[in-house]
Amino acid sequence: MDLPFGALCDTCRREIAQRAGRVARWTSLLTTLAFGLYVIAVLPPDRTARLVGAAATVTWYLLVRRIVQRVASAWFRERP
Repeated sequence: MDLPFGALCDTCRREIAQRAGRVARWTSLLTTLAFGLYVIAVLPPDRTARLVGAAATVTWYLLVRRIVQRVASAWFRERP
């Protein structure tokens, strides 16, 4: 079966998703660690501030992972 021009086979698509997921996981972990340390250093020891900081750190992880995964997927599609 022939694929349309520019289309990827299922194996290639899975490989790209795995590579992008690995890059996204490591990038989000490292940047979240740095962000979490910054939040700990800057925020006062008030309970409300710490809860907001924790929520911001979790949000940071989720957003960075999603953004990096999409960018890496696009990058790996162009450069096999």
